[in-house]
Amino acid sequence: MKKNVIVASGIAAGLALLVACGDEVTEVTNVTEKASLDQVKKFKELPKCEEDIEGSLMYVKDSAKVFVCTGDGWESFDGAVGEKGEKGDKGAAGDKGTSCTAKQTKDKTGFDIVCGDKTVGTIKNGENGEDGKKGAQGDKGEDGENGTSCTAKQTKDKTGFDILCGGKTVGTIKNGEDGEDGDACTLTEIENGQVVVKCGEESATLFKASCGVGSYDPATQFCANDMKVYPLCHNTLAGLEPYLNPDGTYNVQGYFCDASDLLVSLCVSVAYDYTTQFCSRSTVLNRCNSVAEGLAEDLLNDDGSYNGMDYFCSEKGVLYEKCNGSPYDPDLQFCDRTTNPESPQVVTKCGEQTYILETHMCVDGQVEEAIACCIPKGQNNKWCDGHPNSLYDVRKQFCDTRDGRPYDFKTITKTNGNGEVVYSETWMTENLKYTKTQEGEYMTRPDDDKCSTYGCYYTWLAANSYCPEGWDLPDNADYRALMDAFGAKPTAYRLNGTNISGFSVIDLGGYYFGATGQSSSSANTLSSYFWSKTERVLDSGEEPTSANRFFVGAKNTVQYTGSSDKIDYLSVRCIKRNAE
Repeated sequence: MKKNVIVASGIAAGLALLVACGDEVTEVTNVTEKASLDQVKKFKELPKCEEDIEGSLMYVKDSAKVFVCTGDGWESFDGAVGEKGEKGDKGAAGDKGTSCTAKQTKDKTGFDIVCGDKTVGTIKNGENGEDGKKGAQGDKGEDGENGTSCTAKQTKDKTGFDILCGGKTVGTIKNGEDGEDGDACTLTEIENGQVVVKCGEESATLFKASCGVGSYDPATQFCANDMKVYPLCHNTLAGLEPYLNPDGTYNVQGYFCDASDLLVSLCVSVAYDYTTQFCSRSTVLNRCNSVAEGLAEDLLNDDGSYNGMDYFCSEKGVLYEKCNGSPYDPDLQFCDRTTNPESPQVVTKCGEQTYILETHMCVDGQVEEAIACCIPKGQNNKWCDGHPNSLYDVRKQFCDTRDGRPYDFKTITKTNGNGEVVYSETWMTENLKYTKTQEGEYMTRPDDDKCSTYGCYYTWLAANSYCPEGWDLPDNADYRALMDAFGAKPTAYRLNGTNISGFSVIDLGGYYFGATGQSSSSANTLSSYFWSKTERVLDSGEEPTSANRFFVGAKNTVQYTGSSDKIDYLSVRCIKRNAE
Protein backbone atom coordinates (compact mmCIF):
# COMPACT_ATOMS: atom_id res chain seq x y z
CA MET A 1 0.00 0.00 0.00
CA LYS A 2 1.39 3.46 -0.86
CA LYS A 3 1.23 5.91 2.03
CA ASN A 4 0.27 9.57 1.52
CA VAL A 5 1.47 10.91 4.90
CA ILE A 6 2.13 14.65 5.51
CA VAL A 7 3.32 15.94 8.87
CA ALA A 8 4.60 19.57 8.87
CA SER A 9 6.98 20.01 11.80
CA GLY A 10 7.85 23.66 12.51
CA ILE A 11 5.26 25.10 10.07
CA ALA A 12 3.50 28.16 11.45
CA ALA A 13 0.04 26.72 10.76
CA GLY A 14 0.45 22.92 10.87
CA LEU A 15 -1.26 20.46 8.51
CA ALA A 16 -2.87 18.10 11.02
CA LEU A 17 -3.47 14.72 9.27
CA LEU A 18 -5.51 11.95 10.81
CA VAL A 19 -4.43 8.49 9.52
CA ALA A 20 -7.24 5.97 9.34
CA CYS A 21 -7.13 2.20 9.67
CA GLY A 22 -5.94 1.80 6.07
CA ASP A 23 -3.17 4.45 6.55
CA GLU A 24 -4.85 6.70 4.00
CA VAL A 25 -5.24 10.47 4.45
CA THR A 26 -8.77 10.99 5.68
CA GLU A 27 -8.79 14.57 6.94
CA VAL A 28 -6.74 17.83 6.87
CA THR A 29 -7.60 20.30 9.62
CA ASN A 30 -6.34 23.50 11.24
CA VAL A 31 -4.91 24.89 7.99
CA THR A 32 -4.38 28.65 7.84
CA GLU A 33 -3.50 30.93 4.97
CA LYS A 34 0.13 31.43 5.94
CA ALA A 35 2.85 29.15 7.36
CA SER A 36 6.62 28.71 7.01
CA LEU A 37 8.63 25.87 5.41
CA ASP A 38 12.25 24.90 6.14
CA GLN A 39 14.42 24.54 3.02
CA VAL A 40 17.81 23.35 1.71
CA LYS A 41 19.51 23.93 -1.64
CA LYS A 42 20.27 20.31 -2.51
CA PHE A 43 18.88 16.89 -1.61
CA LYS A 44 22.22 15.82 -0.10
CA GLU A 45 21.95 18.70 2.39
CA LEU A 46 18.87 17.16 3.98
CA PRO A 47 19.48 16.25 7.66
CA LYS A 48 19.54 12.59 8.66
CA CYS A 49 15.97 11.23 8.77
CA GLU A 50 15.70 9.81 12.28
CA GLU A 51 12.85 9.10 14.62
CA ASP A 52 13.07 12.45 16.45
CA ILE A 53 12.36 14.44 13.22
CA GLU A 54 10.00 11.91 11.60
CA GLY A 55 7.16 13.79 9.93
CA SER A 56 9.23 16.93 9.15
CA LEU A 57 8.83 18.67 5.76
CA MET A 58 11.77 20.15 3.83
CA TYR A 59 11.72 22.06 0.55
CA VAL A 60 14.65 21.17 -1.79
CA LYS A 61 15.38 24.07 -4.15
CA ASP A 62 17.24 22.31 -6.99
CA SER A 63 14.44 19.76 -7.45
CA ALA A 64 11.61 22.17 -6.51
CA LYS A 65 10.02 19.43 -4.41
CA VAL A 66 8.97 18.92 -0.83
CA PHE A 67 10.28 15.82 1.00
CA VAL A 68 8.86 14.25 4.14
CA CYS A 69 10.82 12.23 6.74
CA THR A 70 9.11 8.81 7.18
CA GLY A 71 10.04 5.45 8.64
CA ASP A 72 11.48 4.57 5.20
CA GLY A 73 13.67 7.74 5.02
CA TRP A 74 13.14 10.92 2.98
CA GLU A 75 10.28 10.46 0.46
CA SER A 76 9.32 12.88 -2.27
CA PHE A 77 6.07 14.65 -1.66
CA ASP A 78 4.95 14.63 -5.32
CA GLY A 79 1.22 14.77 -4.81
CA ALA A 80 0.48 11.28 -6.25
CA VAL A 81 -2.96 9.79 -5.69
CA GLY A 82 -3.09 7.30 -2.84
CA GLU A 83 -3.68 3.67 -3.87
CA LYS A 84 -6.57 1.62 -2.76
CA GLY A 85 -6.05 -0.11 0.55
CA GLU A 86 -5.44 -3.89 0.46
CA LYS A 87 -8.01 -6.24 1.77
CA GLY A 88 -7.55 -7.36 5.38
CA ASP A 89 -7.06 -11.08 6.13
CA LYS A 90 -10.23 -11.64 8.07
CA GLY A 91 -12.19 -8.41 8.26
CA ALA A 92 -15.35 -7.80 6.23
CA ALA A 93 -15.27 -5.16 3.52
CA GLY A 94 -15.96 -1.67 4.93
CA ASP A 95 -16.71 1.74 3.50
CA LYS A 96 -13.83 3.31 5.32
CA GLY A 97 -11.33 2.01 7.85
CA THR A 98 -11.22 3.36 11.41
CA SER A 99 -8.41 3.55 13.92
CA CYS A 100 -8.28 0.80 16.56
CA THR A 101 -6.69 0.60 19.98
CA ALA A 102 -6.53 -1.73 22.99
CA LYS A 103 -7.81 -0.51 26.39
CA GLN A 104 -7.63 -2.41 29.70
CA THR A 105 -11.05 -3.51 31.01
CA LYS A 106 -12.49 -1.84 34.11
CA ASP A 107 -12.05 -5.02 36.20
CA LYS A 108 -8.44 -5.33 34.85
CA THR A 109 -9.02 -8.96 33.75
CA GLY A 110 -8.16 -8.31 30.10
CA PHE A 111 -8.30 -5.79 27.20
CA ASP A 112 -11.21 -4.32 25.16
CA ILE A 113 -10.40 -3.80 21.45
CA VAL A 114 -11.95 -0.42 20.42
CA CYS A 115 -12.28 0.58 16.73
CA GLY A 116 -13.68 4.08 16.29
CA ASP A 117 -16.03 4.48 19.25
CA LYS A 118 -17.16 0.83 19.26
CA THR A 119 -15.82 -2.12 21.30
CA VAL A 120 -15.41 -4.98 18.76
CA GLY A 121 -14.00 -7.60 21.13
CA THR A 122 -12.43 -8.44 24.49
CA ILE A 123 -9.38 -10.58 25.34
CA LYS A 124 -9.41 -12.18 28.80
CA ASN A 125 -6.13 -12.71 30.63
CA GLY A 126 -6.56 -16.53 31.10
CA GLU A 127 -9.03 -19.43 30.99
CA ASN A 128 -9.64 -22.46 33.19
CA GLY A 129 -6.80 -21.44 35.54
CA GLU A 130 -6.50 -21.51 39.26
CA ASP A 131 -5.21 -18.49 41.10
CA GLY A 132 -2.24 -17.50 38.92
CA LYS A 133 0.85 -15.88 40.34
CA LYS A 134 0.55 -13.23 37.65
CA GLY A 135 -2.76 -13.78 35.86
CA ALA A 136 -6.26 -13.14 37.20
CA GLN A 137 -8.32 -15.99 38.72
CA GLY A 138 -10.37 -18.04 36.23
CA ASP A 139 -14.13 -18.14 36.74
CA LYS A 140 -14.74 -21.92 36.49
CA GLY A 141 -11.45 -23.66 35.65
CA GLU A 142 -10.01 -26.42 37.72
CA ASP A 143 -6.52 -27.90 37.73
CA GLY A 144 -5.39 -25.29 35.13
CA GLU A 145 -1.91 -23.86 34.80
CA ASN A 146 -1.08 -20.43 36.10
CA GLY A 147 -2.49 -17.63 33.91
CA THR A 148 -0.24 -15.02 32.25
CA SER A 149 -0.65 -11.27 31.72
CA CYS A 150 -1.60 -10.05 28.23
CA THR A 151 -1.14 -6.74 26.45
CA ALA A 152 -1.68 -5.16 23.02
CA LYS A 153 1.16 -3.61 20.95
CA GLN A 154 0.93 -1.81 17.60
CA THR A 155 2.39 -3.81 14.72
CA LYS A 156 5.64 -2.69 13.10
CA ASP A 157 3.85 -1.68 9.88
CA LYS A 158 1.21 0.16 11.95
CA THR A 159 -1.65 -1.73 10.28
CA GLY A 160 -3.10 -3.15 13.52
CA PHE A 161 -2.25 -4.60 16.96
CA ASP A 162 -0.44 -7.79 18.08
CA ILE A 163 -1.87 -9.43 21.23
CA LEU A 164 0.94 -10.65 23.50
CA CYS A 165 0.39 -12.98 26.47
CA GLY A 166 3.44 -13.86 28.53
CA GLY A 167 5.72 -12.35 25.90
CA LYS A 168 4.21 -14.51 23.10
CA THR A 169 2.12 -13.19 20.21
CA VAL A 170 -1.20 -15.11 20.36
CA GLY A 171 -3.03 -13.13 17.65
CA THR A 172 -3.21 -9.97 15.50
CA ILE A 173 -6.06 -7.56 14.90
CA LYS A 174 -5.93 -5.69 11.58
CA ASN A 175 -7.13 -2.10 11.32
CA GLY A 176 -9.52 -2.75 8.43
CA GLU A 177 -9.75 -3.45 4.74
CA ASP A 178 -10.79 -1.83 1.50
CA GLY A 179 -9.90 1.73 2.57
CA GLU A 180 -10.88 4.64 0.37
CA ASP A 181 -8.43 6.41 -1.92
CA GLY A 182 -6.25 9.05 -0.22
CA ASP A 183 -6.51 12.74 -1.27
CA ALA A 184 -3.95 13.98 -3.79
CA CYS A 185 -1.67 16.87 -2.67
CA THR A 186 0.03 19.46 -4.88
CA LEU A 187 2.81 22.00 -4.34
CA THR A 188 2.71 25.34 -6.23
CA GLU A 189 5.28 28.16 -5.98
CA ILE A 190 3.83 31.67 -6.39
CA GLU A 191 5.14 35.25 -6.09
CA ASN A 192 6.99 36.81 -3.14
CA GLY A 193 8.65 33.52 -2.20
CA GLN A 194 5.37 31.83 -1.27
CA VAL A 195 4.51 28.14 -1.70
CA VAL A 196 0.91 26.82 -1.67
CA VAL A 197 0.34 23.23 -0.49
CA LYS A 198 -3.13 21.83 -1.38
CA CYS A 199 -4.55 18.47 -0.24
CA GLY A 200 -8.08 17.89 -1.51
CA GLU A 201 -10.10 20.99 -0.75
CA GLU A 202 -7.76 22.20 1.99
CA SER A 203 -4.67 24.37 1.39
CA ALA A 204 -1.94 26.23 3.26
CA THR A 205 0.44 29.03 2.24
CA LEU A 206 4.07 28.51 3.21
CA PHE A 207 6.89 31.11 3.14
CA LYS A 208 10.47 30.48 2.16
CA ALA A 209 11.48 34.20 2.44
CA SER A 210 14.20 34.65 5.07
CA CYS A 211 15.71 37.66 6.89
CA GLY A 212 18.76 37.12 9.05
CA VAL A 213 18.09 33.97 11.03
CA GLY A 214 14.30 34.13 10.67
CA SER A 215 11.59 34.22 8.03
CA TYR A 216 8.88 36.73 7.26
CA ASP A 217 5.67 37.31 5.30
CA PRO A 218 6.49 39.31 2.14
CA ALA A 219 2.85 40.30 1.83
CA THR A 220 2.93 42.39 5.03
CA GLN A 221 6.64 42.73 5.91
CA PHE A 222 10.03 43.50 4.42
CA CYS A 223 13.65 42.78 5.28
CA ALA A 224 15.72 45.97 5.72
CA ASN A 225 19.47 46.41 5.29
CA ASP A 226 20.03 45.73 9.03
CA MET A 227 18.58 42.22 8.42
CA LYS A 228 15.56 42.94 10.63
CA VAL A 229 11.90 42.58 9.66
CA TYR A 230 9.68 45.69 9.54
CA PRO A 231 5.99 46.13 8.63
CA LEU A 232 5.09 47.49 5.20
CA CYS A 233 3.37 50.88 5.39
CA HIS A 234 0.52 52.28 3.29
CA ASN A 235 -0.09 55.85 4.57
CA THR A 236 2.07 58.83 5.58
CA LEU A 237 1.91 62.03 7.54
CA ALA A 238 1.50 65.11 5.40
CA GLY A 239 4.79 65.93 3.71
CA LEU A 240 6.32 62.46 4.12
CA GLU A 241 4.85 61.00 0.88
CA PRO A 242 8.23 61.03 -0.95
CA TYR A 243 9.76 58.84 1.75
CA LEU A 244 7.35 55.92 1.31
CA ASN A 245 8.25 53.64 -1.63
CA PRO A 246 5.49 52.30 -3.92
CA ASP A 247 5.99 48.78 -2.54
CA GLY A 248 5.44 49.98 1.06
CA THR A 249 9.11 49.93 2.12
CA TYR A 250 10.96 52.91 3.62
CA ASN A 251 14.23 54.01 5.23
CA VAL A 252 14.10 52.46 8.70
CA GLN A 253 16.95 54.70 9.90
CA GLY A 254 14.71 57.78 9.76
CA TYR A 255 11.11 56.54 9.76
CA PHE A 256 8.81 53.91 11.24
CA CYS A 257 5.29 52.63 10.57
CA ASP A 258 3.13 53.14 13.67
CA ALA A 259 0.23 51.02 14.92
CA SER A 260 -2.23 52.89 12.70
CA ASP A 261 -0.28 52.03 9.49
CA LEU A 262 1.10 55.58 9.23
CA LEU A 263 4.66 56.50 8.23
CA VAL A 264 6.16 58.79 10.92
CA SER A 265 9.63 60.26 11.51
CA LEU A 266 11.62 58.64 14.33
CA CYS A 267 12.25 60.73 17.47
CA VAL A 268 16.06 60.48 17.65
CA SER A 269 16.01 56.80 16.58
CA VAL A 270 13.03 56.04 18.85
CA ALA A 271 9.69 54.80 17.53
CA TYR A 272 6.51 55.68 19.44
CA ASP A 273 2.71 55.54 19.26
CA TYR A 274 1.84 58.59 17.16
CA THR A 275 -1.83 58.38 18.17
CA THR A 276 -1.05 59.00 21.87
CA GLN A 277 2.45 60.53 21.84
CA PHE A 278 4.48 63.21 20.05
CA CYS A 279 8.13 64.18 19.66
CA SER A 280 9.18 67.43 21.38
CA ARG A 281 12.82 68.54 21.27
CA SER A 282 14.05 64.98 20.74
CA THR A 283 11.89 63.61 23.59
CA VAL A 284 8.79 61.42 23.31
CA LEU A 285 5.94 62.94 25.37
CA ASN A 286 2.34 61.90 26.00
CA ARG A 287 -0.40 63.92 24.34
CA CYS A 288 -2.76 65.78 26.72
CA ASN A 289 -6.51 66.34 26.59
CA SER A 290 -7.12 69.20 29.08
CA VAL A 291 -5.29 71.92 31.07
CA ALA A 292 -5.06 72.34 34.84
CA GLU A 293 -7.00 75.06 36.61
CA GLY A 294 -5.34 78.45 36.19
CA LEU A 295 -3.58 77.65 32.90
CA ALA A 296 -4.60 79.19 29.56
CA GLU A 297 -6.42 76.83 27.20
CA ASP A 298 -4.26 77.88 24.24
CA LEU A 299 -1.20 76.26 25.87
CA LEU A 300 -2.56 72.96 24.58
CA ASN A 301 -2.62 72.46 20.79
CA ASP A 302 -5.54 70.82 18.99
CA ASP A 303 -3.61 67.57 18.54
CA GLY A 304 -2.77 67.36 22.28
CA SER A 305 0.84 68.54 21.92
CA TYR A 306 2.38 71.34 24.00
CA ASN A 307 5.64 73.03 25.02
CA GLY A 308 7.48 70.19 26.73
CA MET A 309 10.18 72.49 28.13
CA ASP A 310 7.83 74.28 30.53
CA TYR A 311 4.84 71.96 30.86
CA PHE A 312 4.09 68.27 31.40
CA CYS A 313 1.11 65.97 31.06
CA SER A 314 -0.06 64.05 34.15
CA GLU A 315 -1.11 60.40 34.09
CA LYS A 316 -4.73 61.60 33.87
CA GLY A 317 -3.99 63.60 30.70
CA VAL A 318 -4.05 67.05 32.34
CA LEU A 319 -1.48 69.72 31.41
CA TYR A 320 0.48 71.27 34.31
CA GLU A 321 3.32 73.79 34.54
CA LYS A 322 6.64 72.25 35.61
CA CYS A 323 7.95 73.19 39.06
CA ASN A 324 11.37 74.78 38.66
CA GLY A 325 11.84 72.71 35.50
CA SER A 326 10.63 69.42 37.00
CA PRO A 327 7.38 67.46 36.56
CA TYR A 328 5.66 66.01 39.63
CA ASP A 329 2.67 63.90 40.66
CA PRO A 330 -0.29 66.34 41.03
CA ASP A 331 -2.26 63.73 42.99
CA LEU A 332 0.37 63.54 45.75
CA GLN A 333 2.43 66.73 45.37
CA PHE A 334 2.14 70.44 44.61
CA CYS A 335 4.47 73.23 43.56
CA ASP A 336 5.07 75.84 46.27
CA ARG A 337 5.66 79.14 44.47
CA THR A 338 5.04 81.48 47.44
CA THR A 339 7.95 80.76 49.80
CA ASN A 340 10.62 81.46 47.19
CA PRO A 341 9.06 82.59 43.88
CA GLU A 342 12.43 82.57 42.11
CA SER A 343 13.05 78.95 43.07
CA PRO A 344 9.75 77.10 43.63
CA GLN A 345 9.91 73.61 45.11
CA VAL A 346 7.88 70.39 44.94
CA VAL A 347 6.13 69.66 48.26
CA THR A 348 4.20 66.59 49.39
CA LYS A 349 0.51 67.32 49.96
CA CYS A 350 -0.87 67.21 53.48
CA GLY A 351 -3.44 64.46 53.07
CA GLU A 352 -5.09 65.85 49.94
CA GLN A 353 -4.49 69.53 50.80
CA THR A 354 -1.99 72.05 49.54
CA TYR A 355 -0.77 74.81 51.82
CA ILE A 356 1.52 77.85 51.99
CA LEU A 357 4.85 76.41 53.01
CA GLU A 358 6.08 79.70 54.44
CA THR A 359 3.30 80.04 56.99
CA HIS A 360 1.80 76.58 57.45
CA MET A 361 2.88 73.00 58.16
CA CYS A 362 1.52 69.48 57.94
CA VAL A 363 0.96 67.68 61.25
CA ASP A 364 -0.47 64.13 61.16
CA GLY A 365 -2.16 64.77 57.82
CA GLN A 366 -3.70 68.10 58.87
CA VAL A 367 -2.64 71.62 57.83
CA GLU A 368 -1.76 73.82 60.80
CA GLU A 369 -0.38 77.34 61.15
CA ALA A 370 3.39 77.39 61.64
CA ILE A 371 3.51 81.04 62.76
CA ALA A 372 2.72 81.67 66.43
CA CYS A 373 2.81 84.59 68.84
CA CYS A 374 5.60 84.66 71.42
CA ILE A 375 3.53 85.69 74.48
CA PRO A 376 5.29 86.67 77.72
CA LYS A 377 3.94 85.34 81.00
CA GLY A 378 1.18 87.47 82.48
CA GLN A 379 0.13 89.08 79.18
CA ASN A 380 -3.14 88.48 77.30
CA ASN A 381 -3.38 86.86 73.88
CA LYS A 382 -3.37 90.24 72.13
CA TRP A 383 0.24 90.96 73.15
CA CYS A 384 1.51 90.34 69.58
CA ASP A 385 -0.69 93.06 68.08
CA GLY A 386 1.66 95.72 66.81
CA HIS A 387 4.73 93.65 67.71
CA PRO A 388 5.57 91.70 64.55
CA ASN A 389 8.99 90.79 65.96
CA SER A 390 7.23 88.55 68.47
CA LEU A 391 5.83 86.31 65.74
CA TYR A 392 7.92 83.18 65.18
CA ASP A 393 8.01 79.99 63.12
CA VAL A 394 7.57 77.04 65.48
CA ARG A 395 9.44 74.75 63.03
CA LYS A 396 12.78 76.53 63.46
CA GLN A 397 12.30 78.89 66.39
CA PHE A 398 11.26 78.74 70.04
CA CYS A 399 9.76 81.42 72.27
CA ASP A 400 11.45 82.83 75.37
CA THR A 401 8.27 83.67 77.28
CA ARG A 402 10.17 85.90 79.76
CA ASP A 403 10.36 88.76 77.27
CA GLY A 404 8.47 87.51 74.21
CA ARG A 405 11.63 87.07 72.15
CA PRO A 406 11.94 84.17 69.65
CA TYR A 407 15.26 82.38 69.00
CA ASP A 408 16.43 80.32 66.04
CA PHE A 409 17.39 76.74 66.86
CA LYS A 410 18.55 73.64 65.01
CA THR A 411 18.96 69.97 65.80
CA ILE A 412 22.53 69.49 64.60
CA THR A 413 23.22 65.91 63.45
CA LYS A 414 26.13 63.97 61.96
CA THR A 415 26.09 60.50 60.42
CA ASN A 416 28.91 58.10 59.62
CA GLY A 417 29.57 56.32 56.33
CA ASN A 418 26.95 53.67 57.18
CA GLY A 419 24.27 56.30 57.69
CA GLU A 420 24.30 55.84 61.48
CA VAL A 421 23.75 58.98 63.59
CA VAL A 422 26.91 59.64 65.59
CA TYR A 423 25.92 63.09 66.89
CA SER A 424 22.59 64.78 67.52
CA GLU A 425 21.99 67.78 69.79
CA THR A 426 19.65 70.78 69.62
CA TRP A 427 21.43 74.16 69.87
CA MET A 428 20.44 77.80 69.72
CA THR A 429 21.87 79.11 66.44
CA GLU A 430 21.95 82.73 67.60
CA ASN A 431 23.34 84.38 70.71
CA LEU A 432 21.31 84.97 73.87
CA LYS A 433 19.63 88.44 73.98
CA TYR A 434 18.02 88.48 77.42
CA THR A 435 18.39 91.88 79.15
CA LYS A 436 16.24 91.60 82.30
CA THR A 437 19.28 90.86 84.43
CA GLN A 438 20.93 92.44 87.44
CA GLU A 439 22.98 95.57 86.84
CA GLY A 440 26.41 94.88 85.42
CA GLU A 441 25.62 91.28 84.36
CA TYR A 442 25.62 92.00 80.62
CA MET A 443 27.05 94.38 78.04
CA THR A 444 26.07 95.20 74.48
CA ARG A 445 27.85 96.42 71.42
CA PRO A 446 27.58 100.17 70.79
CA ASP A 447 25.95 99.53 67.43
CA ASP A 448 23.42 97.00 68.79
CA ASP A 449 20.37 98.49 70.51
CA LYS A 450 19.40 96.29 73.49
CA CYS A 451 21.37 93.33 72.08
CA SER A 452 18.60 92.78 69.50
CA THR A 453 20.96 92.11 66.55
CA TYR A 454 24.07 90.33 67.84
CA GLY A 455 23.04 89.29 71.33
CA CYS A 456 24.50 90.34 74.68
CA TYR A 457 27.86 89.71 76.32
CA TYR A 458 27.45 88.18 79.81
CA THR A 459 29.58 87.51 82.83
CA TRP A 460 30.04 83.84 83.67
CA LEU A 461 27.55 83.96 86.57
CA ALA A 462 24.90 85.63 84.36
CA ALA A 463 25.54 83.08 81.60
CA ASN A 464 24.77 80.30 84.08
CA SER A 465 21.57 82.02 85.20
CA TYR A 466 19.75 83.24 82.09
CA CYS A 467 19.31 80.44 79.52
CA PRO A 468 15.56 80.04 78.74
CA GLU A 469 13.51 77.36 80.46
CA GLY A 470 14.41 73.90 79.09
CA TRP A 471 17.81 75.13 77.89
CA ASP A 472 21.20 75.15 79.61
CA LEU A 473 24.69 76.63 79.34
CA PRO A 474 26.93 74.02 77.57
CA ASP A 475 29.87 72.50 79.39
CA ASN A 476 33.21 71.27 78.05
CA ALA A 477 31.77 67.82 77.20
CA ASP A 478 29.09 69.45 74.99
CA TYR A 479 31.67 71.49 73.06
CA ARG A 480 34.05 68.54 72.74
CA ALA A 481 31.29 66.31 71.27
CA LEU A 482 30.47 69.07 68.76
CA MET A 483 34.13 69.32 67.72
CA ASP A 484 34.51 65.53 67.51
CA ALA A 485 31.65 65.53 65.00
CA PHE A 486 32.67 68.51 62.84
CA GLY A 487 36.38 69.04 63.40
CA ALA A 488 38.56 71.97 64.44
CA LYS A 489 38.33 74.20 61.37
CA PRO A 490 36.59 77.55 62.12
CA THR A 491 34.84 77.58 58.74
CA ALA A 492 32.78 74.56 59.83
CA TYR A 493 31.07 76.79 62.43
CA ARG A 494 31.07 80.25 60.85
CA LEU A 495 28.01 81.67 59.13
CA ASN A 496 30.29 83.21 56.50
CA GLY A 497 32.22 79.91 56.14
CA THR A 498 31.03 76.49 55.06
CA ASN A 499 28.98 76.28 58.29
CA ILE A 500 28.61 72.50 57.76
CA SER A 501 27.74 72.17 61.46
CA GLY A 502 24.92 74.72 61.25
CA PHE A 503 26.22 76.42 64.44
CA SER A 504 26.18 79.77 62.56
CA VAL A 505 28.86 81.79 64.38
CA ILE A 506 29.19 85.53 63.78
CA ASP A 507 32.62 86.88 64.79
CA LEU A 508 31.94 89.18 67.77
CA GLY A 509 34.98 88.85 70.02
CA GLY A 510 34.32 89.68 73.69
CA TYR A 511 34.90 92.27 76.48
CA TYR A 512 37.59 91.81 79.13
CA PHE A 513 38.53 93.25 82.54
CA GLY A 514 34.97 94.38 83.13
CA ALA A 515 35.55 94.91 86.85
CA THR A 516 38.14 97.62 86.32
CA GLY A 517 35.75 100.00 84.61
CA GLN A 518 38.36 100.35 81.86
CA SER A 519 37.31 97.52 79.55
CA SER A 520 39.45 96.26 76.72
CA SER A 521 37.47 95.15 73.68
CA SER A 522 38.16 92.48 71.09
CA ALA A 523 34.76 92.89 69.49
CA ASN A 524 36.21 93.78 66.09
CA THR A 525 38.51 90.79 65.74
CA LEU A 526 37.74 87.80 63.53
CA SER A 527 36.98 85.52 66.46
CA SER A 528 34.21 84.62 68.87
CA TYR A 529 34.11 83.42 72.49
CA PHE A 530 31.28 81.49 74.19
CA TRP A 531 31.07 80.67 77.88
CA SER A 532 31.39 77.08 79.05
CA LYS A 533 29.76 75.89 82.26
CA THR A 534 33.00 74.17 83.22
CA GLU A 535 35.10 76.12 85.70
CA ARG A 536 38.88 76.16 85.55
CA VAL A 537 40.02 74.35 88.70
CA LEU A 538 43.08 75.81 90.50
CA ASP A 539 45.82 73.62 91.90
CA SER A 540 45.77 75.65 95.12
CA GLY A 541 42.24 74.52 95.86
CA GLU A 542 41.03 78.10 96.02
CA GLU A 543 37.69 79.17 94.59
CA PRO A 544 38.02 79.25 90.75
CA THR A 545 38.03 82.75 89.32
CA SER A 546 37.94 81.67 85.66
CA ALA A 547 35.99 79.27 83.48
CA ASN A 548 36.51 77.55 80.14
CA ARG A 549 35.24 78.94 76.87
CA PHE A 550 34.51 77.73 73.34
CA PHE A 551 36.78 79.65 70.99
CA VAL A 552 36.30 79.99 67.20
CA GLY A 553 39.47 81.70 66.08
CA ALA A 554 40.46 83.85 63.15
CA LYS A 555 42.55 81.15 61.50
CA ASN A 556 42.68 77.39 61.87
CA THR A 557 41.85 77.41 65.57
CA VAL A 558 38.84 76.01 67.42
CA GLN A 559 39.15 74.95 71.07
CA TYR A 560 37.17 74.47 74.25
CA THR A 561 39.95 74.30 76.86
CA GLY A 562 40.94 77.97 76.97
CA SER A 563 39.66 80.14 79.80
CA SER A 564 38.57 83.67 80.72
CA ASP A 565 38.01 85.45 84.03
CA LYS A 566 34.46 85.03 85.25
CA ILE A 567 34.09 88.82 85.30
CA ASP A 568 34.79 89.09 81.54
CA TYR A 569 31.94 89.43 79.08
CA LEU A 570 31.49 86.69 76.46
CA SER A 571 28.65 85.54 74.20
CA VAL A 572 26.25 82.78 75.25
CA ARG A 573 24.75 79.88 73.31
CA CYS A 574 22.35 77.51 75.06
CA ILE A 575 21.83 73.78 74.45
CA LYS A 576 18.49 72.06 74.89
CA ARG A 577 18.25 69.61 77.75
CA ASN A 578 15.76 66.74 77.60
CA ALA A 579 13.31 66.77 80.47
CA GLU A 580 14.22 64.26 83.18
